[in-house]
Amino acid sequence: MPSRRTTFGILLLFLPLLLRAQSTESPSLRKYLQPAGITKLDWLLLKIQVESSLSQSKRWDDYDLVDSVVLYTAKERLVGMTFLVNKKSYIASPDDLLKRVFADDIAKACKVLVATIPEVKHCANVFANFVTIDVDGVIASGYDGKVTLTPRN
Repeated sequence: MPSRRTTFGILLLFLPLLLRAQSTESPSLRKYLQPAGITKLDWLLLKIQVESSLSQSKRWDDYDLVDSVVLYTAKERLVGMTFLVNKKSYIASPDDLLKRVFADDIAKACKVLVATIPEVKHCANVFANFVTIDVDGVIASGYDGKVTLTPRN
């Protein structure tokens, strides 16, 4: 264990480095160092999105239906999820399969979230949308683990 004198000496060595680092702070970035109007839930969801398996390329299901998911705070004060669905797989799949797979994908996302946000256990407090490119609007939505499909044209 270092003596007090050694510790004090180390601090004296690094003090000029700390002061120099603070003095070289870029004034143009100062505005980004100010507190921001972001909720704790927004911050946690962003953190989970970046750090977890949700942001990695992965197969969500065996039917190549879901390509990715984005998390956000829904306006209803719920955890929001938007799943991007593969259009070809969506068109080729029957409705009963879509409902089952989408519900399973919501449950998988909730399992990742529950470690940080325990209130999403069993997909409570969660709202999900399923969208695909080149199809207007939401193709399905989920609330409390139940999925509702939007009628196809």
